[in-house]
Amino acid sequence: MRPRLVIAVAAGLLFCGGFGRAQENAPAPGADQAREILDRAIAALGGPTYLNVQDITRRGRLYSFDRGELASPGERFVDYLKFPGKERFEIGKDGKIVYLNVNDQGWELDRQGVRDQTPEQIENFQTANLRDLEYLLRFRLGEEKMQLYSLGREFVDNRRVHVIELVDAQNRSLTLVIDVSTYLPVQLRYRRRDVLSGEWVEEMEYYGKYITVQGIQTPMHVSRERAGLRVFEVYFSEVRYNTGVSDQLFTRASLEERWRKLKK
Repeated sequence: MRPRLVIAVAAGLLFCGGFGRAQENAPAPGADQAREILDRAIAALGGPTYLNVQDITRRGRLYSFDRGELASPGERFVDYLKFPGKERFEIGKDGKIVYLNVNDQGWELDRQGVRDQTPEQIENFQTANLRDLEYLLRFRLGEEKMQLYSLGREFVDNRRVHVIELVDAQNRSLTLVIDVSTYLPVQLRYRRRDVLSGEWVEEMEYYGKYITVQGIQTPMHVSRERAGLRVFEVYFSEVRYNTGVSDQLFTRASLEERWRKLKK
């Protein structure tokens, strides 16, 4: 889940993806087993139907937390994703706040009008995209020098799971946790460095309440914890795939048009 509101909540942290393993030319130990588990996970999610998704439209409510305590009544949102690298996140019933990103460009709309995102906001989007589950499984597994490690099995929330570590060419590490019975992803782990304290902080993203949507197993509940404290929870009320979301929706001109309507 990559909503910009969530990134704003996490603005005090910088993802560095450390603690990865050194890259080697030879296949990583357990790479074949890790690849087999990931292949089964993709098959469980929907196989070719899952991989061939071009765009996603999601609606729901987002609840943010401060030091583990609920800090919002639940914001309505609509999230438009178009692969690769485009997202439009609208907050509120009438979409009066919008965060729009297209790869290395970004804009936002609020009650003051439309403006460019800061370089830090754009970098946050690009970083979040690299560890987004939807993007990770569809696009990043085939990256050159992506190393896969099978770390065995664990118990998570009273269920048996496979634990797979992925380390990219920049030595950034992600750990994907997959249910042994269903082969559906249930957790994604990574570490970020707090820019104020300099300490490493572990984050965990959880996926649950899967339902079948257009032949794709879809988590309708996503939550994130940082250092053991909840950061946000998302409950999707609707998810649709391949609706043909227009490229026009991902332009600054579309935000300017929305602003003109809001001023009337």
